[in-house]
Amino acid sequence: MAPTLAPGDYVVVDNRAYARRSPPPGDIVLACDPREPSRVIAKRVAGPDGADGVVLLGDNPDQSTDSRDFGTVRPTDITGRVVWRYWPPARFGPVR
Repeated sequence: MAPTLAPGDYVVVDNRAYARRSPPPGDIVLACDPREPSRVIAKRVAGPDGADGVVLLGDNPDQSTDSRDFGTVRPTDITGRVVWRYWPPARFGPVR
């Protein structure tokens, strides 16, 4: 998710963000990797793709594995929205 998120960033995730709605385009979310469900990935929501899927894209398309590779993600596999970075101190603040 570079440049928005970098290896070693510690973030706060709102796990209640999508309890009653689908994630809107632009949000950065955590989701179960469709290829390896025990792995969690962080991606930006590009938009819905019908009733059963959400398109997730990385911010660096040339270096990202995302919905272009693994298809859409079920809304139920999205575990929360990344809202804040608290480490490292130089990058402290809201995640957009």
